[in-house]
Amino acid sequence: MSADRSTNFFARQQHARKSCRNQMILFVFAVSIIVGVTTLAIRLAWYLYVSTHAYTSLNSGEASRYHRKLATFTFFDPAFFIFMSMLIVIIILAASLYKMHALQKGGSAVAEMLGARRIGGNATTPAERRLINVVEEMAIAAGIPVPQIFVLDSENNINAFAAGLEFSDAAVTVTKGALDKLTRDELQGVVAHEFSHILNGDMRLNVQLIGILFGILFLGIAGQKFLSFGRVSFRAGLPAIAAGIFLVIIGYAGSFLGRLMQCAISRQQELLADASAVQFTRNPLGLAGALKKIGGSAFGARINAPEARQASHLFFGESHPASWFSFLDTHPPLVTRIRLLDPSFDGKFVKIIDGQSGPKPLYTEPFGGTGFYQRPAAPLAAAMSAFVSASIGNPTPDHLGQSRALMTSIPEDIRQLVETPQGAACMIYALLMDNDASVRNQQMTALGRALVLQGNIDRVFQLSNQLSGLQSRIKLPLLELAMPSLSAMTSMEKRNFLLILQSLVNADGRLTLMELSIQWILEKHLNPSEELFKSVTIFTYSKIGLDIVVLLGALARAGHAEDKVKAEQAFQAGLSRIPELAARKPVFIYEESTFYTRVNTALTRLGDASFKIKESVMDACAHCAFADKTVTFEEGELLRVVALALQCPLPPFLESKPAMNAA
Repeated sequence: MSADRSTNFFARQQHARKSCRNQMILFVFAVSIIVGVTTLAIRLAWYLYVSTHAYTSLNSGEASRYHRKLATFTFFDPAFFIFMSMLIVIIILAASLYKMHALQKGGSAVAEMLGARRIGGNATTPAERRLINVVEEMAIAAGIPVPQIFVLDSENNINAFAAGLEFSDAAVTVTKGALDKLTRDELQGVVAHEFSHILNGDMRLNVQLIGILFGILFLGIAGQKFLSFGRVSFRAGLPAIAAGIFLVIIGYAGSFLGRLMQCAISRQQELLADASAVQFTRNPLGLAGALKKIGGSAFGARINAPEARQASHLFFGESHPASWFSFLDTHPPLVTRIRLLDPSFDGKFVKIIDGQSGPKPLYTEPFGGTGFYQRPAAPLAAAMSAFVSASIGNPTPDHLGQSRALMTSIPEDIRQLVETPQGAACMIYALLMDNDASVRNQQMTALGRALVLQGNIDRVFQLSNQLSGLQSRIKLPLLELAMPSLSAMTSMEKRNFLLILQSLVNADGRLTLMELSIQWILEKHLNPSEELFKSVTIFTYSKIGLDIVVLLGALARAGHAEDKVKAEQAFQAGLSRIPELAARKPVFIYEESTFYTRVNTALTRLGDASFKIKESVMDACAHCAFADKTVTFEEGELLRVVALALQCPLPPFLESKPAMNAA
């Protein structure tokens, strides 16, 4: 498939930020038009009001007074125009801000707005279990937390969308029609398409657009409500009806302008997401098959929920076709998308009968079969630092194959355990239990205050013994699998969970790499920033130079714990990638034990840096880790934590050639 698509994650992020700026320019343009038309409409409504009273009033004095007003009336009154312009802008901005505030919870807020149902441990049908497995495999392969999963039960057509502000609050939603009518390969293609929106930075932009469109459409909604006032009386009703009609017309104008904004942003996004999905799965026919079924359906990918119109740019397929005006479609034509995936397509769709379902999904294990990778005894496979930078945001079928195999290697009882909030919390707590008896006693005291455990402390210790036998490489994916269930906790349970987590980490007075990984990822996931328009505050290395030095030092020591010379060589290899810092010649301080508390602080500060700085930091970290042409498990895990903290999704390192057979 050919598409004009940059394979560089940071270039795609730059494109997304440019689209955000274009979005704001279009918003200002749309508001300007609405302000002008609305002001004239209100002026005309006032003219009709004065005229009505001037010619229908039975009181001669009152009629004379209105006649004098009519004689001095002009449609353009500068003072009135300025006042009304300010008022209308305030109304539009207030409506947009109200909607944006409602969407600050991320993808789950959008899914719930459209009436979707969250699935997880409560999934009962094979189709839902299949969807969960596909999403989990792709999240682990992409190196991001598993998104929350929702189903639109009332929608029988094939469609899906991804929404969220950050990786930690992302949600993937599919319709019931997609679950019932798509094969496994087709469903995987659709989900891969939605993951591309998550990785490319599209989902934040799309959620922002929902808030902006609500402000533009608000006056039209108000006009429809206002029309009902016109039935009160003839004298008051005529101007009320006129004002209401004009506001409805303005609403349609707002809808038209909003649709243009959606088209300007969404069409190219969809083609790029198709291309990314093919790169991810290396199966263009799976995605093409889903699009062909949409084309063969009588109602296409239409979504019936009233709230879906303002979110039509989110969906996989055209949820609200523009009928006669195809230039207003938010998605490229189906035939165009399919032929990019399947050049042999003749443009003819096979009719899909409503109610007809695809093959019933029967399986007893995650996709990928029972084969799994054997971890080599030596450090992880050698890789070049340039390859690491290129891998950010670009998972491949090899990563997907490794993810499938890893999922198969996780014991089934643990897989089932993390599907409930209590089980997921038990698993996280168990990973943090110390081997020292005195430390465990302190941790037991802390666990007694855990709300989500409901007093089931013994289960944590039993699980700790079970998890101690698992390979270290499985523990971070287990954490990612637990994310959706942990998100289902109440706000009080989340706060309590994080407090207990902190107590368990602090029990022995030190911070290990595993504890840093768990603490950082969960703090980010359960305490999202909730900023729809996140600001970047650091643009120069002078403000975060020390933080970068701390990261490089930690990576160098993690890979060469017993060799000071090699550790310093690795540190210098990373530092040389940022000339501004290298020129200051910071001193490398070798410590036998890495102080990850400093790393935690450094990651927090680097989160506010520009993407240009983040790109340089990731490049420097990669050169530091691969200075000796290999990366140890500790280096790899720390590198992935750094990537997650900087919102740069780094897929897990490949250990061997994956077996790509799927069940």
